[in-house]
Amino acid sequence: MSNDLRSTIHDILVDDLEVDTESIATDVRLDTLELDSLAIVEFITRVKEEFNVDLADEESALKNKTFGELVELVDARLGSS
Repeated sequence: MSNDLRSTIHDILVDDLEVDTESIATDVRLDTLELDSLAIVEFITRVKEEFNVDLADEESALKNKTFGELVELVDARLGSS
């Protein structure tokens, strides 16, 4: 997994969803970032636009993932596309 991928996903959370950059670590669970359902949909849309991968089927599970697991999920989707 590339650092560019991790960095881009980090930037989407910080720049688009206004998540505090200091609160994002590999092992932080997304549900602790206080992302509401609208923010999750916005995030999924931005990831789809940025990487041309679809996470819509993962929407409900995303809140239970860590930032690192999320990056791995996008990386896996990129590998299978």
